[in-house]
Amino acid sequence: MGDSSLSRNGEPVPGKDYEPDADRTPSGPMPTRPVEEARNGSMVQDLDDLKRLGADMERVKTGQELKEEGLVPDPAQDE
Repeated sequence: MGDSSLSRNGEPVPGKDYEPDADRTPSGPMPTRPVEEARNGSMVQDLDDLKRLGADMERVKTGQELKEEGLVPDPAQDE
């Protein structure tokens, strides 16, 4: 596996830095459901989805971390 931030099963490894290439594939299986059952307007659909989102968010650098690396954080996050 070429991406050091993912485990063998493709799950993010806690504590690893965010890598944009890791976002190109889902962090886990994404079951489908009818539109009528989907919870539109919610960031997650179920507990497994919440766990995946939490793991994904742990890898994302904060605005301060980006500034320390000389990068520009997303200005919309400060509004």
